[in-house]
Amino acid sequence: MMSKKGIGALLLAGTMMLGMSSTAFAADVKVPTVGNGTEQKPATVSITKDFEMSEGLSIPTVTFDFTAEKVTSDAPEATISSISYTDKDNKGEANGGKYTISKNSEISFGNFPHAGEYVYTVKETKGTDQGITYSTDTYTLRVYVANGQNGKVFVKAITAEKGTNSGDPANKAEKILFTNTYRKNASLVIEKKTSGELADKSKRFDFTIRFEKSATEENLADFTGTLTRKGGATETVTCSKGTADFQLADGDKLEFQNLPAGTKYTVTEKGAKDGYVAHVKVTENGTAGQGVTGTDADDLVSSQSGNHIGENENKVEFENAYHEVPLTGIIMNNLPFLLLIGVAVLAFGALVFVKKRRTSDR
Repeated sequence: MMSKKGIGALLLAGTMMLGMSSTAFAADVKVPTVGNGTEQKPATVSITKDFEMSEGLSIPTVTFDFTAEKVTSDAPEATISSISYTDKDNKGEANGGKYTISKNSEISFGNFPHAGEYVYTVKETKGTDQGITYSTDTYTLRVYVANGQNGKVFVKAITAEKGTNSGDPANKAEKILFTNTYRKNASLVIEKKTSGELADKSKRFDFTIRFEKSATEENLADFTGTLTRKGGATETVTCSKGTADFQLADGDKLEFQNLPAGTKYTVTEKGAKDGYVAHVKVTENGTAGQGVTGTDADDLVSSQSGNHIGENENKVEFENAYHEVPLTGIIMNNLPFLLLIGVAVLAFGALVFVKKRRTSDR
């Protein structure tokens, strides 16, 4: 006959075995999951596409494709619908100079033959569309299929693991996310004009340009521009750490090619108290802005908040108008002496008038 201690030990062991069997499936389904379900509503999973681009760009027409390759030999086929973008999509609000347009596509599975774990590898297909960086991320998808009460199987849980297939919970992903970035280069032209009948067309004015990197770029490059003089001679202007000083005279222009769209810049003409009043007009991404007139003494900036390079025309036009003084034929250096002579003449005239008045009164 078994003792009470023996019976207790047997019951404890049975309880532990039942507990292990009931939690074995749960132990396999490591959190976090990307899909949970019940027999009435089986788990599903979607991929997310984040399409990024900087300010100054329109949404290109592009389609992204994906694959879900089965690793488990008897797993059913899995398919993922393509995700497409056009210029009719809503970009929403820019965040830090960058737009992110998100879309989803659900992964569809065939019929699972039995309960168990089924493994898939999910990737994005690399396309050939110009200016787009395609995602190279890889996800290991684990689909846990359970037996239902009605004798059929259902998807109970789905997990995703990014970059590896070790099953380590530390590598589990909250969602299956693929990020693509759209980039496009554009140009910037800075032109100079001097106006006024007495304006010196050969006079060079001092400028500074400052660049800030586009939100889709990791670093700010050292941009190089070509300065073309009115007579056709050219010079090179290099922006070290995003800044360069240069001079422009009437008919000169400075042009930068291959600037990433979304690059921010300001152009400043330095005030010199030289009799010229500066005026600036900016065309940003094909849209002409209102002209701004400065003063003879103060610096004039293309925009206090900065301008953005867009995929369309980008131009900054400066015009310096000479403030002309009406010609009188009087040499200004002799003006004090002329004033003294005028005062003397007036005094003499007043004296003669008074003397005549006294004579007539006698």
